[in-house]
Amino acid sequence: MQRIYRLIALGAITFAAAAGAADSGNGEGQSSGDELPPFSEVDQNGDGELSLEEAKAVGIQEDTFEREDLDNDGKVSEIGYKYGIK
Repeated sequence: MQRIYRLIALGAITFAAAAGAADSGNGEGQSSGDELPPFSEVDQNGDGELSLEEAKAVGIQEDTFEREDLDNDGKVSEIGYKYGIK
């Protein structure tokens, strides 16, 4: 069952990344001119996930963070950062 949830989440991330690429410059999330640092620099505590506080520290808006927090656990994975936020 957990595998199914992971596949669904991965599909949603992939879809969000594709939609984000198609909609770049629409005013949501980060502007196309903003370059975010690598995940390893943003993940300040090194736990492999981003908290809202870590995300805000580099200028990620709360609504963008919440959109990529697919399971509503208050964390965004490295994949969510690289393909959904960044």
